[in-house]
Parts: sequence; structure tokens; C-alpha cells
Amino acid sequence: MAFTNHSKLVVNQETLTELLCSAQLTEGIHNELRWISFVNILLSITTVFGNATVLLALSKVCALHPASKLLFRTLAATDFCVGVFSQPLTIVTIMSEVHGQFNVCRYASTVRFFISYVLCTVSLLSSAATNLDRLLALSLRLRYRQFVTLKRMYAIVTAFWVLSIAFSVISLLSERITIWFFTVVLSSCLIISGISYAKIFRILHHNKTQVNGLAVCQMQPNQVRTPNAEVYKRTVSTILWVQIGLVVCYVPYIVTSLILRKNQTVPIVLAWRCTGTLLFLNSSLNPVLYCWKMSSLRRAMKETVRKICCNRSSEFLTTSNTGISTINSNSKG
Repeated sequence: MAFTNHSKLVVNQETLTELLCSAQLTEGIHNELRWISFVNILLSITTVFGNATVLLALSKVCALHPASKLLFRTLAATDFCVGVFSQPLTIVTIMSEVHGQFNVCRYASTVRFFISYVLCTVSLLSSAATNLDRLLALSLRLRYRQFVTLKRMYAIVTAFWVLSIAFSVISLLSERITIWFFTVVLSSCLIISGISYAKIFRILHHNKTQVNGLAVCQMQPNQVRTPNAEVYKRTVSTILWVQIGLVVCYVPYIVTSLILRKNQTVPIVLAWRCTGTLLFLNSSLNPVLYCWKMSSLRRAMKETVRKICCNRSSEFLTTSNTGISTINSNSKG
């Protein structure tokens, strides 16, 4: 890589976006930027296909409570929008840098930032809400369905979107508000998730100890059992892996973003672009985690893919037969 003669640059631009969309910070790394764009194209395709399959398959999964299913739909929808909007805009931004179209780069980068900020915030809030939902399902047991209703969950998810869009609009006016709000959201979500998991594992351990202690005794007729215990454990395990994937993919990007604000050099910019691609990888990874950890969703996804492939094959065969019949009739005529 050609990083020579690229000492620390003096920032004369008004914003970081204007700085990034300049010849100073793209000179010598055009080939690397092309490769990053190519990787983002592949990830965009897998993200759209994987999360579209999850959204279609969730309607066939009966094991999940409708309110919990809505949270999974929200997570899949945000990941789907990343593949449809954020990644194509990132590709446009990078390739406009390569070709020297810096005005296009600035516009695309601003729109990408706004959309990605909204999707990222909704995804973080939905992930924390899913962890809290699993804790309530374990704690409330039979009262869970009365307390966590689909109507209430729709109101919560709608509030997530409204709050994220509102603060994203404000963030375009003030960078300080952006940093403050994202820090509050990220720290709150991590705290809520951490407390939820700690309580979930403590309750599960307590229940397991009780079951082992009463293994010899006969269960009383009025003793309450946790319904769908196996499904519950798989769901908790899935959300835990999603949380781990989110942290692994987000932390490098956050670190390089903080470094970039103080040290604007070409190597740092390239590292920031690479970690941004790693962040997008999270949206492609989530459908794989759902398929791996949730057997009911995996079966529904396989059925959905099989049905799509069969429909495509039937359409192709119908079109081919129609074409052959047309050719035969023309030849006879």
C-alpha cells in the first residue's frame, strides 16, 4: 500500500464528512477501496437474501409468542434495510471517492449516515428489548402473555423508530448530540442486556437445582412447569449469540471512529472503512445465527427457500414449454 508521504493532515474542512470525501485521504488506496466495495456488494446480497428469508419464515413459526416474534421481525427488518440502503450507499460513497466525484460522495455519505444511525439505534434498542422480553417470559410464566401483549409491543417498537428518527434528524445539526445520544443508547442497552442475562441464568440455575432436588419425589398436581422450556432456552441462546456478534462487529468500528476524529491519516481512514465493512457483516451474520440456534425457524427457512426455488423452477419450465410450443406451431405453419 502506498502510505508514504502521508503524515498527519491539517483539518481545514468544516465537517468530518467533507474531510473523508477529499483527494487527500483517498490518494494511494484506490485499489483497496475497490476491494472494500466488492466485499460490500457480496455482503449486501447475502444480507438482503438472508433477512428476507427470515422475515418470510417467521410467519410460519408458531413456537414464538407473537410479541417476541415482532421483536425478531424488527431485528431482521433493520438488517434487511442495511442491505438495501446502507451498504449500497456505502458503495456509492467509496466508488465516488475513487473516481474523484467528491460532491456525490458527500451527499451519499450524509444520507448513509442518517439511515445507518436510525437502523443501528433501532437494532440496539430491539436487541435489549428482546433480552428483557425473555427475562419477563421466565419470571412471569403464565402471566407473561397477559402482561406482554402484541398491542403493547407494537407501541414499543413504534416508539423505537420514532425516537431513533427524531434524534437522527437532530444529529445532523449537532455532532455533540450524536455522540451523547449514541453513548447513552449503547451503554443503556448493554446494561439492560447484562442484567437480563444475569437474572435469566440465575433463575435457570435455581430451577435446575430444584428439579434435581425433587427428582426422586413425585411432582405435585398444582406445580407449575415452565412452558416450552426447550424453545425458551434456544431463544435465549440465540439472542446471546446475536449480542456477542453485535459487540464483536461494532467495537472495532467505534474504536477506529474515535481515533479518526483525532488522527486523520490515510491508514486510519482505510482501517475505518474496513471496520465499517465488519459492522455490516453483523447484518449478514444474524440470519445464520437464527438458522443455527433455532430449529423451528431453521425448518421454516428451509421450507421458504425450497418453495421459492420450486416456484422459480415451475415458472422456468412453463416459460420453456410455452416457447417450445410456439416454435413447433410456427414450424408447422
